[in-house]
Amino acid sequence: MFKKNSILILFLISSFSILAQEKKINKASIEIGAGLHVPFAPNDKISRSNYVNFGSFEIGLRYMFNQNFGAKLNFTYNGFRDKNDKNTGINNNTIAVEGYYNAGRLFLPYYIYNKATLFFHTGVGYTRSSPLGKNVTEQTGNFNFGFRPQVKINEWFSVFADGNYNIVFKQHYSYSGELLSQDYEDHNGSFATLNFGVIISLGKNNNHADWH
Repeated sequence: MFKKNSILILFLISSFSILAQEKKINKASIEIGAGLHVPFAPNDKISRSNYVNFGSFEIGLRYMFNQNFGAKLNFTYNGFRDKNDKNTGINNNTIAVEGYYNAGRLFLPYYIYNKATLFFHTGVGYTRSSPLGKNVTEQTGNFNFGFRPQVKINEWFSVFADGNYNIVFKQHYSYSGELLSQDYEDHNGSFATLNFGVIISLGKNNNHADWH
């Protein structure tokens, strides 16, 4: 009986110790980034190279459920512009929910991933698109996936580079803002983004789940 009670006590002590350690880890962060985007499809009525520009912006709130998995609520803006005519283009505003996986923990040793790591992420979103010079707004759905290396500056700040591929469903307007089809036939579109930014840890503790 004494042996069983001792084992139970040790188990409870270990459990409380683990919980106490988890409470000392910040799990939330604010993330802000900006960069360039590249349209792929549909490429009707545009010269793709004219629309590769620094018109991408994102801000989001990420929460890590544990050191491996998390979720993010994200707002992104992509302002596609013809480099030869800034009055030609379209604005995309997107709200997305994404899942995050800290892949660095899978294949990197601790002495590396506590300073630099790699996340994979994927999610779905809702987009409102506004062609320039037209009194019209389009609503589309999208699916995205990407990868993000990030480097820790200190326990409160990190920097990242995020490569993301976006698939857009039921798109009716080109990146120039022109209607793709006179009979309003929809198309599936796609574009990629490469953003660089900063991650700010939220919480009163000195450690964040990304690194510990």
